Amino acid sequence: MRATTGISAAATAVLLLSSTSAFAVDAQAFGERLKTLVQNGEHSMSYSSAEADGENVILKDVSFGEDSDVGDLTFENVAGSTPEGWTVERLAFPELDQTEDGKRAQISDVSIEGLMLAGTDTANAPAAMKLSSFFFDKATIGSINLARDGKTVFELSDASMENEVGDSGSLATEVNVGAFTADLTTGDSPEATQAIRDVGYETISGSLNGSANWEPESGLLELDPFLLSVEDAGELSFTYAISGYTTAFADSLSQLQEQMASNPDNQQATGMAVMGLISQLSLNSADITFTDESLTGKLLDYYAKENGQSREELVQNLTAMLPAVLGYLQNPQFQEKVTGAVTTFLNDPQALSITIAPENPIAATQIMGAAMGAPQTLPKVLSLTVDANADAK
Repeated sequence: MRATTGISAAATAVLLLSSTSAFAVDAQAFGERLKTLVQNGEHSMSYSSAEADGENVILKDVSFGEDSDVGDLTFENVAGSTPEGWTVERLAFPELDQTEDGKRAQISDVSIEGLMLAGTDTANAPAAMKLSSFFFDKATIGSINLARDGKTVFELSDASMENEVGDSGSLATEVNVGAFTADLTTGDSPEATQAIRDVGYETISGSLNGSANWEPESGLLELDPFLLSVEDAGELSFTYAISGYTTAFADSLSQLQEQMASNPDNQQATGMAVMGLISQLSLNSADITFTDESLTGKLLDYYAKENGQSREELVQNLTAMLPAVLGYLQNPQFQEKVTGAVTTFLNDPQALSITIAPENPIAATQIMGAAMGAPQTLPKVLSLTVDANADAK
């Protein structure tokens, strides 16, 4: 009985060891697939060896390009294969601290969660993988610090990007660059540095964030909003919506990029293919709005002083130039509206908006045709308006 039990235990141990070996991740295959995809994106990557540690893959001595030595990277809980694609639960990058010619770069707490690498069999690939060979659920950067000659010129903290795939295959993306601070007086031009000081923006601080959504079945791609905010300067908001960006369009775009990379000299065929793709897109809406906090007034005061004028005289000169600038549109009515809006804004800087809001999506080819053949119709085709101080906070 004891002998039988001993044999059974030994057999079980051998079976477990064999199973572990059989189902261990193929580190070399994973590393080569990652390297191939990076190189397909016109970048270079190298590593000295690939090792499996259970379900983890460790790539040794990783570098991107000639001057970007990353060191060892550990990809946690790797699964999949090159044909079907690879998944990685988490990848944490080592801290970077490099100094060269008086310039120092420090980057810390960089990680990627839910990383996916496209496989060679794309028939059943999710729609999100049509946009890129890489996909991830979340990426974060704890901090970035750039210094020159011991003086910090740029700082950024708590940046993140999150992607979420819906049940219908939709892709929602949230980007938050976090808080940043930049020293604008460290350039090589003394004249430019003095001008920056005179305007009053030696150092700027702010934030940048945005959200986007893609519906692959309908082809609707929206950015709403992209928001850049700079303290004591202003806020720039940009939104748009286009249609026609379907999975079929994404496939065609990917194929065109591959053709351009393999045959860059065939410009005529490339141009025709690009036009064919553009013809599938339509513009649904767009808006760009600048909300002023002090930037416009400071710039007007600076240039008025430089020109030996009063601020009011400078505004009069600027608005007097607008009819000539807008003359190519050959649309006096629209020209008058724009001139009025800009004049209102310069005299009382609050907010300036440019909005495109057609009742129905406008085909890209129709926009191009109007721009080249009948520019005077563009404002009507696009339902284009320019407003001042309408959305001021």
